Amino acid sequence: MSKNNNYWFRLLMVFAILLHPDGVAADNGTFTYRHRGEDYPYSVRQTGDNYTFEFEKNPGIEGRKLLAALQVFQSVYGDDSIRPTYSETFMKEGATCFVFDASYYAYRVCFLPNDYSPAHRNRFWGFVSRVPNAMWLITRNLLPAALLLALFFFFTKRRR
Repeated sequence: MSKNNNYWFRLLMVFAILLHPDGVAADNGTFTYRHRGEDYPYSVRQTGDNYTFEFEKNPGIEGRKLLAALQVFQSVYGDDSIRPTYSETFMKEGATCFVFDASYYAYRVCFLPNDYSPAHRNRFWGFVSRVPNAMWLITRNLLPAALLLALFFFFTKRRR
């Protein structure tokens, strides 16, 4: 490798290390949501790109379920920038889904119905997932590409 190619290779490696994506999520396991002095244990396991959660005890009304979902986001993804109110709601294959915004991701929680399980009518379970938003695209893709392009033009103009 020539000296010039070696320089570009090292620069590329530095950018690759600095811009490496964050880890996906925490380990699978059992966690506890605490609300008004009451404990609600729940388990989380990875199911593809999603993380499925199931509470041992139902927290109750929808508002409490959404607070519990925020706790699931924290235990799985550890993102402190998640806004506490949902920005969108929709139905997906019988599940009620809510979208929460954050700095670099949009988080989705879907509460699965218990319609087909008469023995578990009070079960609270569902899945969570996250999708990169526009800010992630800009900071992780567009800005580094623009910086590399600017550096390329800077070094090629400098040699002339």
